[in-house]
Amino acid sequence: MTDDSRENTKLNVAILIGEDFFRKRTFDAISALAITPMAFEFSDTLLDELVAAQPIGIVVDLEDERFSGLSVLAAIRATPELADVPYIAYAAFDREDIIVSAAALGINHVIRSVYAADLVKMIRDFLPDLDEELVE
Repeated sequence: MTDDSRENTKLNVAILIGEDFFRKRTFDAISALAITPMAFEFSDTLLDELVAAQPIGIVVDLEDERFSGLSVLAAIRATPELADVPYIAYAAFDREDIIVSAAALGINHVIRSVYAADLVKMIRDFLPDLDEELVE
């Protein structure tokens, strides 16, 4: 996890976004839903860290220059403890290479501009339905 993560709580969403602008906007959107955003960095222990955090959702930037978002998301989906965790992955509309590869791997994604346009609604929609009591 990175230093800008908050303390682990029962309701958290894992953030795999390197770009400061989108990471901050994503943090703000998740916080607006009374859920704790937790930033993670690509490392050899990433999958173990995610399993330990028990996120209710994962947000992945498929264009991150430091790691292959497609490979990381494929590994997450292949990890039994994480396989059912919903995710949202995004890429720019002109990254046809990523879009085609994502489709071939069965990875659903959204276009970056669509993701940015209505972050709170998009994040709320991809997360599982939560009891009102859990979100308070």
